[in-house]
Amino acid sequence: MIISRRQFLKYCSVAAGAMGLTATDLMKIEKASATTGGLPVIWIAGQACTGCTTSLLNSVYYQTIQELVLLGQASTTLDIKVCETIMGAMSNEGTQQANLTTSAFALVVEGSIPANGVGDVKDGYCTIGSYTGAISEDVGDVVSYLAYHSNCAAILTVGTCSSYGGIPAAAGNVTGARGVLSYLGPNNVDDNGTRYRSKTICIPGCPPNPNWIVGTIAYLLANGLAMPALDSLRRPRTYYGERICNSCDRFATSLTSQFGGFVGMDSLNTGSAMRVTEPDRIGDIAQNAPNGRCLKKAGCKGSRTKSDCSMRKWHSPGFMQAGVNWCVGAGAPCQGCTQNYFPDRMSPFHYIK
Repeated sequence: MIISRRQFLKYCSVAAGAMGLTATDLMKIEKASATTGGLPVIWIAGQACTGCTTSLLNSVYYQTIQELVLLGQASTTLDIKVCETIMGAMSNEGTQQANLTTSAFALVVEGSIPANGVGDVKDGYCTIGSYTGAISEDVGDVVSYLAYHSNCAAILTVGTCSSYGGIPAAAGNVTGARGVLSYLGPNNVDDNGTRYRSKTICIPGCPPNPNWIVGTIAYLLANGLAMPALDSLRRPRTYYGERICNSCDRFATSLTSQFGGFVGMDSLNTGSAMRVTEPDRIGDIAQNAPNGRCLKKAGCKGSRTKSDCSMRKWHSPGFMQAGVNWCVGAGAPCQGCTQNYFPDRMSPFHYIK
């Protein structure tokens, strides 16, 4: 998959403010992307739904899948050597891994890792093919091999599953699913004696906004693979620095106790027997449209969730145009998918009283 230098620079220039990039950062990116070959990336998929891959592809909608998987072009910026979801039969792990041994590369992991414990893969639950040097075809062994490699300069866990376990790690699972850092052991070291935690960036979300992914990659390019400012969960503060409520267009209604989102809201507020009232029906246009009522009492987890969804929004109609909507704007309570305890400690997602 190739994103050309010109296309990537255009993306970064248009989105500089949204991604937290300065004019100096843009010049650094232009210099870093002027060389042939670009930053090699190997994208591994574990227990995942491929929604994170789809999110990234949505950031380059103007190209076809066929154009994205062409390899060997000159003057490239992002050279994704392996990403089975979009490459299919074109993926040749042996050749691509040989290229990775000669220079620094970034390891991107999408999806959780089945495990019995730290570094102890659970055999047979998620196999992804043969990688020379890996102990087995299990995704945990492949990730360990690549993360341990002396040329692995950065590890990006894209999506909540690879960051913290996510939905595959929910209560009742039989795979022992873990996020990448939990599996590798944050205090363990690679071939260079570097702690895994110190070179890992988590980009959670179910799925993450494509700007979070591209913006993080842009920062790494602009700063010689140096880490951006991260919070305690290893998330870039640029995108995960504030509670969703802080910029939600419904927040003002919570201050005046105007809540909405489900049947029988009056019964919750007054303690009376449940009754259906016309303004409180699910899907009511007045309360669920943008700038409608606060959805906290309908299950919204925005007060416990950090991300810039409410400002950045989703569903851009075109290349780097402003997003048109997001979960709460569409009348659905925030599910807290960017947090490390999603989904178990964020459920139920809706309260029906």
